[in-house]
Amino acid sequence: MATNPQLFSETIDLLRADAPRIRAELYAGIVGALPRGASMFPAGASEVSHELIDALVYTFTAAQRTGTLPEAAVKKLQAWALDLRRFGFPPEAYPVFARVVREALGAGIAARLVLDEAAEEMARAAAAADISGVPPAAAARVVGVDKLGDISRVRLTAGMALSYAPGQFMPVMHTAEPGVWVNLAPALPANPFGQLEFHLRGELRPRLGDYLTLGAARGASPRLERGTLHVRARSTGSAAAQAIIFAALELDAPPRTTVDLDDSPATAAIRAAAGENGWLHLGPDDGAAEVVVCGPAGEVGPHAAGDVLICPDSPPDWSYQDFYQG
Repeated sequence: MATNPQLFSETIDLLRADAPRIRAELYAGIVGALPRGASMFPAGASEVSHELIDALVYTFTAAQRTGTLPEAAVKKLQAWALDLRRFGFPPEAYPVFARVVREALGAGIAARLVLDEAAEEMARAAAAADISGVPPAAAARVVGVDKLGDISRVRLTAGMALSYAPGQFMPVMHTAEPGVWVNLAPALPANPFGQLEFHLRGELRPRLGDYLTLGAARGASPRLERGTLHVRARSTGSAAAQAIIFAALELDAPPRTTVDLDDSPATAAIRAAAGENGWLHLGPDDGAAEVVVCGPAGEVGPHAAGDVLICPDSPPDWSYQDFYQG
């Protein structure tokens, strides 16, 4: 069934053309409607972030085909709600936000239904996390820092299990710089002890004994069950690469894997693992079913459309692909 290009087109055009006004009105509406609304935003803010506009455009674009949200869009919005918990967004904020958006856009009935659906799904995800006792954020103490070239390996312990898949990244804030978040990919798979490792190149400068605050994990993770895997890592992409390889080491039937990486804190460990496991080799891609490219967005180089791209420093991707289009 083809996308209806007319459905919500005026709303999408308005969001893009009048973003400054809408961002300011949304901020004023949220702060005025919620008792702790101002605390959800950085100090001195007078408008919502542009990501909210991008997310609204995504939401209406995703709903163009049927007037409702497809499963992929619901999952993306639910993941976003889990991420927003670190800013103090409670489940009850989402219906209020939907109302404020409706008023700012002068939304019609169809748009209101989509906004209400999005708010309901995001509130449900946030409430489920609350009920399950999942903290909005976790604190991890720095227990080791060493350097290889211009990359620092920072080891931490959170004292509790954290939930993420190998290759995913999480927002991280140094307690000495409140409000400043950077996305980092852990270099170790999730484990019961909350042991973490990050590879940094100046994004943060933690010292031994410092604390970092960690938000909910997001992003892509490779499908290790596909049989063959190639991982290409550049610079701090070594962290995601190491987590993926270490996760494969835990499998009964790991994929036949090749790894292409430059000198990094992960090189010695991956080379040692390759020497002990016949399914793991260092070298170029030899036609793997799953290709993973890791590193800073400006350094990963060319990649195919179907590759799993892990670039924690990239802006949030709110583009929508309708696989039913045509």
